[in-house]
Amino acid sequence: RQPLPPRGGRGVAPPLVAQQRGVAGPTVAQMQAPSRRDGPPGSVEALVARQNVLLEEFTHQQSQTLREVQRAVSNVARGGGVSTGGSTMALPKVAIFLDVPNLIYAAEQMGVRVHFGKLLDYLTEGRQLVRATAYAPITDDPMTRFEAQRFVQPVFNNGWKIVTKPWKRFADGSMKANFDIELAVDILTMSDRLDVVVLLSGDGDFRRVCELVESKGVRVEVVAFAQSTAIELRSVADQYTDLGSILHTVGG
Repeated sequence: RQPLPPRGGRGVAPPLVAQQRGVAGPTVAQMQAPSRRDGPPGSVEALVARQNVLLEEFTHQQSQTLREVQRAVSNVARGGGVSTGGSTMALPKVAIFLDVPNLIYAAEQMGVRVHFGKLLDYLTEGRQLVRATAYAPITDDPMTRFEAQRFVQPVFNNGWKIVTKPWKRFADGSMKANFDIELAVDILTMSDRLDVVVLLSGDGDFRRVCELVESKGVRVEVVAFAQSTAIELRSVADQYTDLGSILHTVGG
């Protein structure tokens, strides 16, 4: 004789009893689906916020990488490479623009001297120099020798092309020679055939010029004394170097 099934719920219900009574049981997908109550809503919001931060960081890194790739491609396209072990490595083409009064005044305030020949060597190491231009005001006194003038002497015969402008005298006796326009025009004119622009000045008026040059994919480096460098100029540069920190190499 076959044993009878247990009564009164004292045993285990036979399989498929739910289906036999017309009630649909859970599907396989429903059984495998994750629970929606993984934690309080706050933890989900925190996770989403963290994902957004990571996404922003990733996007920023990718933008920087793309910018460097564009510059590398420009270097190769412009030529000027040297052969190393059978491969060609392009030397970046650099032009240097020196606001002589700006650096001289700052150096005098600090009681230090800059050797502009050494500074030129420092800035062009591993690079192809296209031009180094120094902007220096001069006196209109015919009795004063050109090479002995205050803002000419530091750069004279040190590898710099010197652009001059006479001091402008005002009614109150003051004198001024502003090179902002000349320097900015020269930078913009030459930037199309450069990889790097080095600006030796702390004048914040050059901020917009730096932004325009950078928009062309040209690297902009600013070198000046920290105490006399405008914050807006320092922040816009691809690289900023405090001239005071390298005086052991370029000091005079």
